[in-house]
Amino acid sequence: MTSGEAPRRGRGRPRTPGAEEKILTAALDEYGERGWAGFTMDGVARRAGVGKSTVYLRWADKDALLTNAVTNRGMELTAVDTGSFEGDLKQLAVNMLRHFHSSGGWAAMRVTFDCASSPERLGDFSEAVSQVHGRQVEQICLRAVERGEMIEDFPLGVVTETIYGAAIVNSLSERLEGRTDGDAAIETRAAFVVAMVLDGIATEQARRTSPSGEPHS
Repeated sequence: MTSGEAPRRGRGRPRTPGAEEKILTAALDEYGERGWAGFTMDGVARRAGVGKSTVYLRWADKDALLTNAVTNRGMELTAVDTGSFEGDLKQLAVNMLRHFHSSGGWAAMRVTFDCASSPERLGDFSEAVSQVHGRQVEQICLRAVERGEMIEDFPLGVVTETIYGAAIVNSLSERLEGRTDGDAAIETRAAFVVAMVLDGIATEQARRTSPSGEPHS
């Protein structure tokens, strides 16, 4: 490199400031509209307002891009640690209810449906969908068991299915009924869902020390 010449950028990161977040968001939105068959790198680049080369600098193909988008968004939503089991579940429920009401959440839902209905494995992103959320809920539950807030040997998958199932069905009913749930409605629904979950798995100790100050049953 000669004197005065700017250093070359390493491969692996978009050059445009803020491009990565725009591209990841665009990827989920694009998938939400077009599904796996119609999902292309060109379409994502156009939606994000960046050049195709910017996308390919960071992701080799659409599978890698979608895997990254699904994983990053999932971690943002589920990496909660409020210090209590009830607090963690409430924050998780609120996050998921809000998420599935958004365009990105609808895309994530479609990803899940496509993976579940396809006779063949679509790509690495299908594994990311099934793992990212379950692992985080597992950590929430393991912390609760260590603190004596959750009964031991309860199937952790049931907790995941209950929280996520409630959020998904709520999102579907909102779309079918043409309504728009605000923050107050979402937080109220999350509180009801968590109260139902805790009624079945919280220890007596947790019931006595509930952050809400109210018994769960």
